[in-house]
Amino acid sequence: MIYLGILLFLLACMALLDARFTLFVFAAPLRALLCLAAGTGFFVLWDVMAIERGIFVHKESGLMTGIMVGEQFPLEEVFFLVFLCYCSMIAVAGTHRLGARSPRPGRGGRTDPKEPGNVS
Repeated sequence: MIYLGILLFLLACMALLDARFTLFVFAAPLRALLCLAAGTGFFVLWDVMAIERGIFVHKESGLMTGIMVGEQFPLEEVFFLVFLCYCSMIAVAGTHRLGARSPRPGRGGRTDPKEPGNVS
């Protein structure tokens, strides 16, 4: 139960970050949720295939709920995959936002007057 609680807490933190800077879900909700569902679905399929091949094996832990959504597929894994995709999209959107704000030298943006070659 502790692991699921931590994942839910981290998802809430990501949502707050998203809401504060309108990065992903809060910027375009329908498109973002479809993208998040597609990414999570891809990784769920990935996990199912790995479980079928015996690559991923679930071991009992006191930190988990014990609820299984499939054979060897714990409930926490679904929330982890949602978190993974959401965190990735926040990082990508945040990086794009920061890149859009920073000036590019030689393209009309502000340049550092202390840089070599700047004469004022």
